[in-house]
Amino acid sequence: MRAAMTRDRPAAIFVNEGAGSARSGHVRRTVELARVALDADLHVTDTRSPDELRGWLEERVAPYRTVIIAGGDGSLGIAFNVLYGRDASIGYIPAGFGNATAHLLQLPRQPEALADVLANGTARSVDLVRVDGRLALFAGAGWDAVVAGRYASAGAKRLRGWASAVAGSIGELMRRRAVRVEADGALVHEGPMELLVASTTPFYGRGLRVNPGARPDRGRITMRVYTGPIHRLAAEAVRWAAAATPNAAPVHATSAVITALDARGIPVQADGDLIGERAEWRLEVAPAAARLIGRW
Repeated sequence: MRAAMTRDRPAAIFVNEGAGSARSGHVRRTVELARVALDADLHVTDTRSPDELRGWLEERVAPYRTVIIAGGDGSLGIAFNVLYGRDASIGYIPAGFGNATAHLLQLPRQPEALADVLANGTARSVDLVRVDGRLALFAGAGWDAVVAGRYASAGAKRLRGWASAVAGSIGELMRRRAVRVEADGALVHEGPMELLVASTTPFYGRGLRVNPGARPDRGRITMRVYTGPIHRLAAEAVRWAAAATPNAAPVHATSAVITALDARGIPVQADGDLIGERAEWRLEVAPAAARLIGRW
């Protein structure tokens, strides 16, 4: 491998083959083209463990000022946390199932066009959501976190795995959690909830516009509480897929607290990875926390 320190702004591509499509010909072609275009070093791992991925990245990122992540939204989310506070721009080669961030960055699918964006696109600072210390573009509490946990524990088997995780979590929709949601100290919801989304991007996996109006340059997180019951959530899901504005109203805030009002803990996911379940969570905006390469 070439000596990275001989270049003014050394670049590297980090490939997590534990992501759903990282071994595909499409992703491998993009990696090779981007490697040539950026004169980049290449590092490859294969893990489904966020802790392992974080440790692997932490050992290797220090020399680089351009870091390209080939993986899913979860792999990219780990990079946000590892690179926070460093002088580095982050590029993304979508290789997961949801690939929500690809829609925010307006990334092309063709390997040649994507490699060109990574080499010549604009790097822009973006706000992130801090979920009790963890940085993410999007976070979710409630039902979608349950689905995320089931999907990962079953091996993240793309569409088949996602469909199985959804089917296995239907019972959760029948048992809405009772919660209190405060934003910047003001009560915005108290009562039943199917799920809550908080993000600085409108997009969830597969390009669903679950949180329209969210922006990465507002200096605020945008939240929506989807109260349910199940038939209302199903109607909202149709609106997400159609890129229509949800009925759930947006709340823009610098911080929020979600508190359980019953004996059940609240599960939370960040960038598609289940990070835990407990009675209270704090979310807040982290202004200009990462610099992302895209077609802005």
